[in-house]
Amino acid sequence: FYPGRRKLVYCSRTVPEIDKALAELKRLMEYRQRQGCADENFIGLGLTSRKNLCVHPQVSTERKGAIVDARCREMTASWVRQKAQTVGNIELCDFFETLQTMETSELLPSGVYTLEDLTDYGKAHKMCPYYLSRRVIPMADVIIYSFHYMLDPKVAELVSKEFEKDSIVVFDEAHNIDSICIDSLSIDINERTLRSSTASVERLGERVDEMKAQNSEKLRGEYDRLVEGLRDALAARDEDLVLSNPILPDHVLNEAVPGNIRKAEHFVRFLKRFIEYLKARMRVMHVVAETTPSFLKHIREVTYIERKPLRFCAERLASLVRTLEITDLEEYGALAKVAGFAT
Repeated sequence: FYPGRRKLVYCSRTVPEIDKALAELKRLMEYRQRQGCADENFIGLGLTSRKNLCVHPQVSTERKGAIVDARCREMTASWVRQKAQTVGNIELCDFFETLQTMETSELLPSGVYTLEDLTDYGKAHKMCPYYLSRRVIPMADVIIYSFHYMLDPKVAELVSKEFEKDSIVVFDEAHNIDSICIDSLSIDINERTLRSSTASVERLGERVDEMKAQNSEKLRGEYDRLVEGLRDALAARDEDLVLSNPILPDHVLNEAVPGNIRKAEHFVRFLKRFIEYLKARMRVMHVVAETTPSFLKHIREVTYIERKPLRFCAERLASLVRTLEITDLEEYGALAKVAGFAT
């Protein structure tokens, strides 16, 4: 037995193709309506990046997606909004704030919305189209978005995990699935990445020292949460998503974070040691291919870094970035990549 209406997820590769598919769906539903078909409460929409959906007068003029993401977080992160309640001169996004006051059921009327329709609706009703689409996705009948939202575990965990098991999934140009999966599950690290990571981890250490001097209780609170396990420490990460991390299994999320990386300053030193190890490994004149167990054995023998803290590295970094209330994440992209490789 299947319900009368199953969710259809249509995956395409580029933004123009997504918009074209939405326009076709819109024409189809208009034709069905002219033929007398009853499609009440039908919602079809697409999902793309903040850069393509932002309607904030200043932020939407930025050309780089990473800058749009950073400026968006500067106005929508939970700690920024909380601070704005006591400090009057902090700028928030009015479009996001309006959305937060609305019930999900009253966010979007029935219909099919192209990306342009969605941004026009957001402007007219003073609501953020990006977060609007994120909230409406669970109740939408047809969703059109990029391959990565379905195939990349880091993104799918946040966007697609709540879909019904009987949802129909269609891949346009499905011969690209292999390359998308390889890209999603691969990490390329070069000397430039490691140099940038070194600079980032130095800045991270400075931020930790500043917070220890100004608000040591906050770092202590993070430490206590990490003792309980990552699931509790990252319970509210959906709206404040800071870094895209590898997905960890449930038994890992329920474990206490290893003691040698729980304290922020210890974790910073751990990252420095790992980065220096990678730099040394890359000072070779020939190609080296080895298995994961072999790599882990070598790093343990040379640096005494064990497997367990490596596994927690990406989420530990995300937790620290959130605790330090860092919103400009572009500076930490290379370090996040190194932490993802560690995990």
